[in-house]
Amino acid sequence: MLMVTFNAWEWTERALAALVEHTDPFYELIVTDNASEDGTLAGLESVDGATVLRNPTNLGFGPAVNQAALHARAPHLLLLNTDALVQPGWLPPLRDILDHEPDVAAVAPRLLHLDGTVQEAGSIVWGDGEVWPYGAGQQADRPEFRFRRDVDYASAACLLVRRSAFVDAGGFDPAFAPAYYEDVDLCLRWWSQGLRVVCQPGSNVSHAGGASTDRHRIASLLARNRPLFESRWRRLLARRPAAPAHWEPRDVLPGRDIRCAERILIVGDFVPDSRQPFLRRLVHDLGRLWPRARITHLALDADGAEEAAPPLLDLGIELAWPGEELEPWLGERRHHYGVVVTTSFAAAMPPVRGLFLSTQPLARSVVVVDGRFDGDAEDAGYRDSMAAADLIVCADRRQRGRVAGIAPSAEVTVIDGGMSEDEQRVALVTALAPLGMTPDVRGYGCVTG
Repeated sequence: MLMVTFNAWEWTERALAALVEHTDPFYELIVTDNASEDGTLAGLESVDGATVLRNPTNLGFGPAVNQAALHARAPHLLLLNTDALVQPGWLPPLRDILDHEPDVAAVAPRLLHLDGTVQEAGSIVWGDGEVWPYGAGQQADRPEFRFRRDVDYASAACLLVRRSAFVDAGGFDPAFAPAYYEDVDLCLRWWSQGLRVVCQPGSNVSHAGGASTDRHRIASLLARNRPLFESRWRRLLARRPAAPAHWEPRDVLPGRDIRCAERILIVGDFVPDSRQPFLRRLVHDLGRLWPRARITHLALDADGAEEAAPPLLDLGIELAWPGEELEPWLGERRHHYGVVVTTSFAAAMPPVRGLFLSTQPLARSVVVVDGRFDGDAEDAGYRDSMAAADLIVCADRRQRGRVAGIAPSAEVTVIDGGMSEDEQRVALVTALAPLGMTPDVRGYGCVTG
């Protein structure tokens, strides 16, 4: 645990108390004090087991973190601001990602304002060098701010870092001292090295922000360091749009998802749960085989959504259940998706299908046919959706002939319960390949055979 102090002992004391209360006691605490004048050093002397480094002058945030990192021995470094208050269960979700995903350099929790609203669920770097915290000021229970995802950058207010990645990158660049943009710069350096930065909203940390620096000073430092950042990353920024004038989903989403080559919208009656075992497995396999894609599952009915949501959010699947706001929700995401997968009668029937055709007119269409479909005339609307589909996935091999007769120009694939899990994944990958979707098969060696 690395912490930099400069006055504001009352916040440091609160941050340390939260750390002790909500963290198993198997960590080393290293604090660099940047010449505090308010009794902070005296307070730090009372912290059992802490290593305290004392600077005679204020060297700034980045250099002070670099100092602390030199004394650290653990494989992971936790950067924690003195005004960041960790919450129960905050550490395991972060540590789990670094333990199981070797290409991740750093993982951040979701930061919350003290009133419980979102402060940052990762951040977006725009082409003009402006940085936007995703979800700022929004309600924390909204599902679009609760799924884990790769991010351009995450604030060093609370950031769990792989020590080897920090050392190999050279730590924070002192050119940005005393503060601001040094963490943005470091995250982009990791990305340039082929490493990832992840936001895991399954972990939450409250952050006051600016406890040791007044707002005028913060604005001045941002204005000073932004030109340096823009100059250094000019070529990357030139490939990105400038920051929008306002926070509107239709303007923000392209920036949020700029790293996602594939964007898939899955539409069904409910968030997949035990009521729909075939669809639940299908959605989970999509999430695991295409972890770098933006996969959004849209449920037409919110029944059971909160109970079914956690494993999908942790897999990196965005969830939505807009209810009566379906039409404006889709309007905000016009032209955003390259593939639309419908998994239920309701999703494939007018008028819902018409909304997808009007808002995602260029998207390839995939229809999942479950065991209830028997081809009767009363399913005319559903038959129309199948006839227009690029790909049809049947949950029962007995449906293949019936479906092929309805949609002779569509590819028809069977993924049913009689197949092994490996066979189902191979069939899914093979079926989606003509749509231009290439999986990330790490962890699924069977797919490559």
